Amino acid sequence: MLFSIILLTGSVNIAHPLHLSITNISVEDREIRIRMKTFRDDWEVAYFHYYSRIIDFRSQADRDIPWFRDYLEKSFRISLKPDSPPLQLEVDTIMVNDMDMEIEMHAELKREPNSLYICNTLLTDIYPDQTNLVIIGFRNRESGIRFDVRKHEEEISLR
Repeated sequence: MLFSIILLTGSVNIAHPLHLSITNISVEDREIRIRMKTFRDDWEVAYFHYYSRIIDFRSQADRDIPWFRDYLEKSFRISLKPDSPPLQLEVDTIMVNDMDMEIEMHAELKREPNSLYICNTLLTDIYPDQTNLVIIGFRNRESGIRFDVRKHEEEISLR
């Protein structure tokens, strides 16, 4: 029992001392494609934090629980205007291996956007050192943003 508590509350950091996600966003015509790479066990610790229960996100059934999608939608949002509702991001695939988890999503747009308003608080409520890097590709240009416990939102001009 003590080993499980230690494993879930701190020594998991031994496996990867950085708490990091990397998200690539590409905007092409009227579609946004998103590929988010994270550490699988960070999500499991987050679930344990909220529910005090162990979960294994390598299992499809565990990834299908409402908490997973709700947490993703709450923590990562994109909108086209500052106070407009977030885009409906459709999760296409979730690929998991021993250490990492990759989530692919997309959203259809009515028109090509002038800018994106991104909010990324993924796992910052769990890890004070969490860094969420976002790389946006649009018309052969790339720009990057770093989100963390202090910076949650940013507007990116696409013009």
